[in-house]
Amino acid sequence: MKPVKRIEIIVDSMDLKKCLSELQQLGITGYTVIRDVIGSGDRGERSGDLLNDTLNNSYILIACDAEQVDAITAALRPKLKRYGGVCLISDAYWLKH
Repeated sequence: MKPVKRIEIIVDSMDLKKCLSELQQLGITGYTVIRDVIGSGDRGERSGDLLNDTLNNSYILIACDAEQVDAITAALRPKLKRYGGVCLISDAYWLKH
């Protein structure tokens, strides 16, 4: 197993492309996106039952080397501050196959 950093990002679906573009500019090509994430936070409840995804959330999961975390957080922090969202960083292990 390889130690990695697990980065979980939740953003408005409208801001998803901006965040993914930022990650790609940093050379992050491996990530998973889950659309229509529901929950409740400081901006209220997100139910995910709307006809379009304008007010829905998306979840981005990244497993990366510890050296990449500072660049990722520096790039995402201004967007999260401006548009809202959540970014969690934790230690994880990647089971390489």
